[in-house]
Amino acid sequence: MLFNSYQFIFLFLPVALAGYELASRVHSRAVVLWLGFISLVFYGWWQPSLLILLVGSIALNYLAAALISRRIPNRVGSGTWLLAAIGLNLLVLGYYKYFVASANFLSTAFGLSKHWADVVLPLGISFFTFTQIAFLVDLKKGYAKPASFPDYLLFVTFFPHLIAGPILDHREMMPQFKLKRLGLNLSDVTVGGTWFVLGLAKKVLIADTFAGIVFAVFHAPGRLPISVAWIGALAYITQLYFDFSGYSDMALGLARMFSIDFPLNFNSPAKSASIIEAWQRWHMTLGRYIFNYIYYPVARWVGGRRRKQGKGASNTPGAFISVVVMPLMLTMFLAGIWHGAGLQFMVFGLLHGVYLSVNNAWRQFYRPSRRVPESPAGLRARIKHVVSVGSVFLCMTISLVFFRADSVSRAVSILAAMAGFGAAGVSGPAAWMSLVNMHRAVPEVILGLAIGWFTPNTQQILTRFKPSLQKTAWNQEGVPRLFLWSPSTGWALAVGLLFFMVLVELQQPSTFLYFQF
Repeated sequence: MLFNSYQFIFLFLPVALAGYELASRVHSRAVVLWLGFISLVFYGWWQPSLLILLVGSIALNYLAAALISRRIPNRVGSGTWLLAAIGLNLLVLGYYKYFVASANFLSTAFGLSKHWADVVLPLGISFFTFTQIAFLVDLKKGYAKPASFPDYLLFVTFFPHLIAGPILDHREMMPQFKLKRLGLNLSDVTVGGTWFVLGLAKKVLIADTFAGIVFAVFHAPGRLPISVAWIGALAYITQLYFDFSGYSDMALGLARMFSIDFPLNFNSPAKSASIIEAWQRWHMTLGRYIFNYIYYPVARWVGGRRRKQGKGASNTPGAFISVVVMPLMLTMFLAGIWHGAGLQFMVFGLLHGVYLSVNNAWRQFYRPSRRVPESPAGLRARIKHVVSVGSVFLCMTISLVFFRADSVSRAVSILAAMAGFGAAGVSGPAAWMSLVNMHRAVPEVILGLAIGWFTPNTQQILTRFKPSLQKTAWNQEGVPRLFLWSPSTGWALAVGLLFFMVLVELQQPSTFLYFQF
């Protein structure tokens, strides 16, 4: 079921809220049971048979948690149970996401005639798998405590995050599930509803308008002229930006309607002045996950080996490559293939590994001249900031060409066209794009980028009402009072008008781009 559909807005959500209110009058634990049940209904709406996979995954991981924590007495080491559970989780994930693609790739590479039929990719399988692996790892380390099955079920399945995140941390969510629920809170419903509508507008009124342009460019046969290639690349980063930003807003808004706070997952990454900052702003919970559970453990392991060898952690290029670059490349490689089995996703991940390595090297080894620092408001500082933001955005645009293209060769072809090595003239679909759609595409891309760069984000608009768990991630600094939301008649009319505009465009709802991951 899609958030941006009539059946969700006018059927599922009202029923979920009404059931929440009724359950709260019975018992606080009835609320947990109701939210768990309605989340399973939400997931099974698309294809009920996949509920078997989801419930089976939850049951097996809950059993593994009981074995690791010794709630079920046993003589097998906790580490053994943890490795077995992680292996099983990754085996299931690998089958659905990578087996068919890998088998067909090898079949083609070796000239075999066998072609494996595609399997249906269960929605959100990466998210609910990684959520549970993190819980088991922290349980083994003593950072997590065993939970009741209803709490654990809700932690994994709570419908606002189930399909495309954010990836939840048990330390943030479990305490909230144990709170006594007294029914719907009008303030939370109002703030959450507003947040949901703002996110819905990003998806429907901005992101979806670029779908046709992006498809035409990335699937056009032959070489492209430079103008069409650039418009296609910029249209895609704008589409993905507002698609995922809109989903994140809707997820956090929906959770807030049930008086549950989610971690922030998207914080204006287009305004980032470094690649490191961009990863701290885009899909924030994924970045937190891969660095906490992959990068830092690997870096600590490498550092420990160096200390045992008497090398220490000296500030030298060799140490930097061992302790920083190699763990970063591994982490980003895994982040790349997490998004898909194609070689283009590996290139995307490795490219970001290079980006982050260069950024970290600059921070560690660059020594600016000892001149009197200029005020942040100075002209030179502003120019430097604009150049930094523009450079980061260019790097992101280049990497996302691989992210969107069907193959590495197609991505290279588009990048070559962007560099001026494409077609001298236009023909076929490219001609249609340049002559018919270009006049519409150019202003739409410019407007989309302007909104991303120069307007406050939704958490800043809602900052007076503490819209997420991260109290330092949102602020109203530099936000005009006109953009600060308040429960007033003017804002009610504005949000109502925006909601009406969205409903008009919802006749054919489109899926979210991150659903494929």
